[in-house]
Amino acid sequence: MSVLVFGSLNLDLVAYAQTLPVTGETLIGKKLMRFPGGKGLNQAIAAKRAGSNVTMVGCIGDDGEGNFLMQVLSQEQIETSFVSSSPTATGIALIEVSAEGNNRILVIPGANAELKFQSEVLSGTRKPKVCLAQLEVPLSEATKFLGAAQRQGCITMLNPAPIQSLDSELIGQIDYLIVNETEASFLAGSKSEILTQDEARLIGTKLISNSWKRVIITLAERGSLYFDGRRKIYTPALEVKAIDTTAAGDAFCGALASALAEEKPIEYCLKFASAAGGLSVTRAGAVPSLPNRQEILSVSSIP
Repeated sequence: MSVLVFGSLNLDLVAYAQTLPVTGETLIGKKLMRFPGGKGLNQAIAAKRAGSNVTMVGCIGDDGEGNFLMQVLSQEQIETSFVSSSPTATGIALIEVSAEGNNRILVIPGANAELKFQSEVLSGTRKPKVCLAQLEVPLSEATKFLGAAQRQGCITMLNPAPIQSLDSELIGQIDYLIVNETEASFLAGSKSEILTQDEARLIGTKLISNSWKRVIITLAERGSLYFDGRRKIYTPALEVKAIDTTAAGDAFCGALASALAEEKPIEYCLKFASAAGGLSVTRAGAVPSLPNRQEILSVSSIP
């Protein structure tokens, strides 16, 4: 079972405060911490810890931050043959986290903006079972990657964050679309950002009618909804006290990719991913919060 992740690698600078400032306001924070991050890196590590063999495709700067991220990938035993280097600085994410665990994030793409798709990543014995992409890298390159993966018979997954308009060519290349409430609403042309389950069901149904094959809408502590044109499956969230919600969606996506690579039934995959996402919010930081397979299985209701 193997997963290939095409995506971003960032250094996360995380500031913790009791509350987050509004526009024009200055507050005193509690602490500043430095973590490896980026949606691509987070999801690659999440899939690896969940039990898959993982290859990372990304671009870092020729700098100390890039060296640090390569060390992290090595420690996690993730294949890095297709992580390229650029004179442009490594990507940076500025993250603010409140005492309630809510966050807001500003990403400076840096070298991530220079990532190019190379057909070799899908050639020969390297062909993975699942290919996963996000949108902290150029949309055009992610589209090339997912199209090539589909032609190779791989399961394709897209987590379209940060959200942007997507064309019909890309839609046709995706087996699984994983979106949060804001992203789902944007793609469905709705203005709602916080959805009730009924609203999420309507939006999921609309996305399926717009040619998406399978859609998963994550609703934070209210669980997730899955749609495939025939079924609607609700999966409750793990009941936990949130400390930091950074990378919860990445934990969900990586664990889901790993379970799909095992060819598990979709009900199993959704419970496995939900448990991973729930565990991640109980710890600070992105990569440090990502649970391993044993932890996921110990708190989920799956064998």
